[in-house]
Amino acid sequence: MKVVLDTNILVVSIPLHTRYYPIFDAFLNEHFSLCVTTDILAEYAEILHQKYILRPLVAENVLKTIENSPDVIMLHKCQSK
Repeated sequence: MKVVLDTNILVVSIPLHTRYYPIFDAFLNEHFSLCVTTDILAEYAEILHQKYILRPLVAENVLKTIENSPDVIMLHKCQSK
């Protein structure tokens, strides 16, 4: 299954203690492929760094996990004339 995660969903699914963690856990366990663009990755980075300003390693680790995952599909924007 291919999925595009809204940034807000990604953010709330990271902490282990939330009811949304199964979403991030499913990604970690390769239950779906995450589809992203460079714009989506940039937004993830911006929001994660804002959310985890006091714990920057959390943001960096999540971004590295996404970057290194074999289940990430990089999509390219179609250019219209």
